[in-house]
Amino acid sequence: MTTEPLSDVLGRTAEAVASRIGGLVDDLQAIEAQLAAAVAKMGHVPRRAELSFLKPLFEDLLVRNGGLIDGAGIAYEPGTLADVEYWLDWWRIQATGHPKFIRHDLNPSSLRYYDYSARDWFRIPRTAGHPVAIGPYIDMGGINVNTVTLTAPARTVHGTHVLGCDVSLSALETIFIKAVRTLDPTVILVGPNARIIASNSPLLVVGTLADLTKAVVNQPLLPAKYEQLPWNLVVANH
Repeated sequence: MTTEPLSDVLGRTAEAVASRIGGLVDDLQAIEAQLAAAVAKMGHVPRRAELSFLKPLFEDLLVRNGGLIDGAGIAYEPGTLADVEYWLDWWRIQATGHPKFIRHDLNPSSLRYYDYSARDWFRIPRTAGHPVAIGPYIDMGGINVNTVTLTAPARTVHGTHVLGCDVSLSALETIFIKAVRTLDPTVILVGPNARIIASNSPLLVVGTLADLTKAVVNQPLLPAKYEQLPWNLVVANH
């Protein structure tokens, strides 16, 4: 067991993870501000092509945060674009390091219809009115992997859209492990759904439910600015 004070371990780990997640929140909110300003200047309901300036912003977000996020984009509030009822602009980073547009089936008559408007990552930030982190969860209709989606509402004069990015759980785990620096005691990063985001134990699988009845410490991870996410650092009893 480490001789370092547990408070130091948890503080260091909280700061390491929170700074990276906080940076992503800031990036999403910067894009939100540009979108709101652009739509306000148009004076009419925009068409998809008029919002093409968002593409390089999301591509830059992906490249700058290469390894930390797998995908990013915007989901539009249904009925707020002039030329289409539903639209989802989403890009994923490829092995080459370049972003690629990911097309989703938005046809309600299709068997593979992806109804993003019913997904938690779309509904919850719009209702809450602030950034949230959804997951870990399996996005069966999207990328079909275990992921955490960080999302932020984007209010415009014509509706509230949702900006988001898919956080790489392996990258987040690396940040977590480097900060914890010990295998004893067992430290777990859990989301609001009590599912494991990262841990320093090979016996605890990411995405599974944590047994919080064994917790001896349950400390909020993020500072007040991001308390709405919310994630906790849990120290498990042996």
